[in-house]
Amino acid sequence: MSIVAEPYKEIKGLFPLGKIILHDGRMLDCYPLAEQTPEEIEHDHLELDKTGQYLIIGRQKRTPSSQPSATHEELRQLFIGNAFYLLAHKERILSDSRMFLCPVSIQNGIAYTGTSGFRKPTLGVYLEWWGLVEEAMRTDEKGRRSLVYQLAGSPLSGRNSCGAVRDDGRTEAVSLSSFSRHWGPFMHLNQRYTEAKQLYQAYTLQQVLDILHQEDNGNTNWGSTIDLLFMKHEIDTLNRRVERIMEECNKWYNKYTDALTRYNEEKMCQLYADYEVFEGNVSKEIDRLKEQKKELKANLKSGRLNNIAYQRQLTPLKKRINDLLAKISHFKYDKVREAFPNEEDINFTMVENFVCKNRKGR
Repeated sequence: MSIVAEPYKEIKGLFPLGKIILHDGRMLDCYPLAEQTPEEIEHDHLELDKTGQYLIIGRQKRTPSSQPSATHEELRQLFIGNAFYLLAHKERILSDSRMFLCPVSIQNGIAYTGTSGFRKPTLGVYLEWWGLVEEAMRTDEKGRRSLVYQLAGSPLSGRNSCGAVRDDGRTEAVSLSSFSRHWGPFMHLNQRYTEAKQLYQAYTLQQVLDILHQEDNGNTNWGSTIDLLFMKHEIDTLNRRVERIMEECNKWYNKYTDALTRYNEEKMCQLYADYEVFEGNVSKEIDRLKEQKKELKANLKSGRLNNIAYQRQLTPLKKRINDLLAKISHFKYDKVREAFPNEEDINFTMVENFVCKNRKGR
């Protein structure tokens, strides 16, 4: 896997002026910044790290990283400590662009590329990402829930040590089983709103919390909302796993049937040729009987036959046609079993599809 992703396409033209379109398709009105619009938008492409903090070559020493300011650390803890509360108010936050674009003081990054692609994540990005990725909302074997809030690891080896906060407020280091399925979606969601972050107003995290607390009016019973969100996330996760399993199953089944048919190509072609001869002869007999049915119908309408005589002659014709149709069906089954007595997976439909596909390819 390449560690440098394709540069993110500019948002211009993707979002209507003064609006953002969220991942689920809903559109939010945005509020331009009071200050002058920046002349040039600063993009957040994924690129190789040049600071010496994430990409080390040879015996070069790692550049010491600067310590976060006290304000930054306070905001970081404010987000971590309220992660579950914010998740419980997901729909409210996703309805207001100023809440959605609220900056979050968490710095994510990966080896070799550093923080590029992950700069200035927003509250909305986290809420969208938590709902989209399997292990972002976690429930362990003891039923304890946690939310991943920080990503750190290698995009090549997949080794990672990420940060998660539990519903009791404790934080822990976690290793995600498929790191690429986590950092990739987070980065692309974050890049999706790169331009919007620089053009439109955003509340601070404290402002978001103050508004939510005021709207709650002292109601702290949001645990049931968390229950529903985690249950829905688990259902969505299982459905995605089923889809992946079915895709993998279909892939191997197609490979298996292809090998099976190629190995038995000559027998299948002969069997289908015999069927075509048999089916052609039987169909002629069926067509002849259908013509007799038409004659009977005409005689009934003209009055040359009464209804009792008509039914007496029609019944054996219908029975004969049904018998012939059954004969074709039995021929298919019997011939396949006769030609392939030890191959239970071969059926007439497989034979027919294989032969017809080969004829079209010629």
